[in-house]
Formats: sequence, structure tokens, C-alpha cells
Amino acid sequence: MTAELSTSTPKTAAPDPEPDRVDLRDVCIVHGRGERAVVAVEGVDLTVRPREIVSIVGHSGCGKSTLLRSLAGLLPHASVQGSLSILGRTPDEARRSGLLSMVFQDAVLAPWRTVEGNIRLPLQVARGRQRRPGKTISEQLEVVGLGGYEKRYPKQLSGGQRQRVSLARALMMEPRVLLMDEPFGALDEITRDEMHTELLRIWETTDASIVVVTHSIPEAVFLSDRIVVMAAHPGRIVDVVDVGFARPRSNDLKDTPEFARIAHRIRTALEDNR
Repeated sequence: MTAELSTSTPKTAAPDPEPDRVDLRDVCIVHGRGERAVVAVEGVDLTVRPREIVSIVGHSGCGKSTLLRSLAGLLPHASVQGSLSILGRTPDEARRSGLLSMVFQDAVLAPWRTVEGNIRLPLQVARGRQRRPGKTISEQLEVVGLGGYEKRYPKQLSGGQRQRVSLARALMMEPRVLLMDEPFGALDEITRDEMHTELLRIWETTDASIVVVTHSIPEAVFLSDRIVVMAAHPGRIVDVVDVGFARPRSNDLKDTPEFARIAHRIRTALEDNR
């Protein structure tokens, strides 16, 4: 009997999924020592997946900005306990290598530098220690909608434009994780709505995962894939809400019943955990 030859195509193993970009395990953050010690954050577990947008919402003083700054390695005088990693590295290592960047509520632009000069700062600070960026400054400005603004100074820009410059600067080294602390909190409501859609448009051109802290429930629902709700005393996670809206998103989404349902759930969690 002659053996039959198999004509089936060998199965190719599926590629391993990319690991989480951010991984927090039982994180506790304490300010001060002894009798003056204050537990700002306690028992936080959180992961952020590749190209995911996660918002953290909560009342003032719940520890959300403290948690974000711990991810950026910007709490030198606090005691940070538990496991906290960015792409398998410490926050300091991730920031120094250009894998991590941060945008603050204030644009924090040097007034004596032009737009081009402000965006160039990460390149000058790195001095070859980080990988080379994939875009030029002019290309990055085109991405954020400020093409041709290279020679202007911060005082010649609107609030929304200054935040675009800040965002362009943060994205210059093409970070894998972008942290945003109330990035649109100082803007008027109309400009804020515009920046919501602009941020999502810009994010589509990157490989970044985003973690954003905000007091605005509509902002969190519109931007996010998941929303982390925090309560205070001590700061802790009381709810995690999945947002299933398809992308791209438009501001019309904010008028839909499902948008209102998600916002109501977040508002109820905040009220129940004051």
C-alpha cells in the first residue's frame, strides 16, 4: 500500500499579542512620614493595552493626578510601593528612553522660544540617548494642524494652539505611552470640543497608548476605550467602565442615549463614593 502524501498547509502559529503598555499591581503611594504620612493612593491595579485610551476620573483630591505622576516618575519625595512598569521598565527608564511622554494642563512653553524651538527641546535634552524621531518638526506641526507656525512665539498663539504645540512636543520622540493631566482643563468649552476630535485624529497617526486624567465626565466618555473611576480617602478605584463606541468619533456622539447612560454610571459611582 502506498502512503498518501499530505497536501494540507502547515498551520502557522499566531504571533504573540503585544504585552500591556502599562502595568500597575497593588500600587500604594504615601506622602510624608510617621504621624504626618498621608496615603494618597492605595491598592491600585491597572493595565493599559497597546493603542488604548484610558481616562481616570474622580473628585479633586482622590489621587488621580498623583497616580499619573507616579507613572511619569515625577514623585521623588513620595513613597511608591507595589509594582509599576511601563513596557516592562521603570517610569524613569521609560521616560529617559523616549518611550513615555507627558502633557500637562498648562502648555508649559518657553516664552522666549519659537514654536519650533519649543518642540525641539526633547531632541536637545536627549542628546542622542533616545532613538531618532520618525518625523521632522515641520511634519509634526502638520500633524497637529499648525503647519507654518514654526517661527511664532507662544504669546502669538491661542490657548488651543499652545496645547497643540505642547502635544507636538510630547509626540516628537514618538512615545509608546502618552500621559495627559487635564490637558484641556484651561480651555473654553467650544475649543475643548474641538480639541477632543483633534486629539483623536492625531492619536490615529501614532502608535501611542494614552492615559488621561480629567474632571470632565463627557470628555472621558468621548475619548476613552475604558474609564477608571476613583474615590478618595484613600485614593482607590471603585469602577472601571468599558466604552464600546466605534472610531472615528464625532461630537454628535455626545447627544446619544448610550453616551448619556455611560456618563450616568460614572456620575453615580462618584456620588456613591464621595
